[in-house]
Amino acid sequence: MLNVLSKAPSQSKSTSHSLYTALKRLFHTLIVSTVFALVIVLILLLQQYQSDWLTVQTRFSGESIARQYAKLLRPAFDAQQAANRESEADSGSSRSSAHAQRNYIESVAAVLIKEPHILALSVFDKDGRYIAPLPQIDSVVTMSQSQSVTPLTYVGVITDNDDNVLGYVNIHMDTQTILESPLALRYQLTFIACILVFLTLILGIYLTRAFYKSRPWFIQAIESIRKKGNS
Repeated sequence: MLNVLSKAPSQSKSTSHSLYTALKRLFHTLIVSTVFALVIVLILLLQQYQSDWLTVQTRFSGESIARQYAKLLRPAFDAQQAANRESEADSGSSRSSAHAQRNYIESVAAVLIKEPHILALSVFDKDGRYIAPLPQIDSVVTMSQSQSVTPLTYVGVITDNDDNVLGYVNIHMDTQTILESPLALRYQLTFIACILVFLTLILGIYLTRAFYKSRPWFIQAIESIRKKGNS
């Protein structure tokens, strides 16, 4: 009878300890699982961010360049419209003005295409007919086969003061040239982030080591203070 009564508290204590151990392990398992889940989510978000960032970089540059090129080519269309109004009955003058327009567009295109990120440029009238430069550029498929990277195509609308469509400028851009500087900066940022993570890890290791090394001293100091208080 006495043995049974003496075993009861020990069994209760063991059960309590086992329950605490199980709860502690469950808590640590949840923490570790959460950390792994957050790491996976972080990697996916980083990949999505990089994809969106590259898209924004290229789209902003392409759309901005197409708009600026359309403005530079607009005087040729304005002159062509003025010439058409003055010489509606004179077909020879009309052909001469069209030739002058094409020469102007080709001269401007020869300057614009010298930019390192521009692979090709073409100009169309408001009905989609090819105007210049001559000779006509290859198709995007042919250009992709001859280039190491698939070019991006952007279209700028050439309009007059009343926003009437006069024509279109079509540019093909080299994405590698556009993203060369931004990618270099992104790699530097990634390298800096890796260094910060490494330094944080080292600092955490040494702080944890210092805590466990100094814990006996703190326990001894607390015990001595408590004993002095009791005495």
